[in-house]
Amino acid sequence: MCTLDDPFFTRVHTVCDRPEEMWDAIMSYKYGEDRSWADVLGRILVGFLDDHREDFERYDVITTGAIYVGPRAQRLWDYLSLVLDAAAHEGPHWPFAPGLIAKSGPTGRFLGISPQARQQIAEGELRAALSVPAPARIAGRRVLVFDDVYSEGFSLREMARVLLAAGATEVAGLVLTRRKGG
Repeated sequence: MCTLDDPFFTRVHTVCDRPEEMWDAIMSYKYGEDRSWADVLGRILVGFLDDHREDFERYDVITTGAIYVGPRAQRLWDYLSLVLDAAAHEGPHWPFAPGLIAKSGPTGRFLGISPQARQQIAEGELRAALSVPAPARIAGRRVLVFDDVYSEGFSLREMARVLLAAGATEVAGLVLTRRKGG
């Protein structure tokens, strides 16, 4: 985040301080399609939010990072929304609102490519594909964007950019883990 000229987001909160174990769980869930992880990750997320309530009560809404699941999609299920749905069952007191950021089509994969290539995808095709379909839902609000992994912040920066342009007053990230070169 420190290397970004203007990250557009204020900070990134990380749920798990054991990145390799969380990465293994994410790989099994996201790429192995073991959907049973959604409930586990939802419980972990709510436990973290509850344990750090004073840091998170300031946010008006917690939404998912943008996932595309239409034609030509790499994955035909929204793994982030499933985690937030599970979290909503565990912690209905949190302002979960999945899907406030839309992605209009598939974009390049970030896994296994260089940071420079991820930045090009983020600033090109991802930026062009993002929108906020219902700006009234985020206007004047502090938004926390939930995602699975934070590497350099390129995706979060683009999501923050579109949320701020739609009227959000602040955007921060909430990720399960951080990983260099994710």
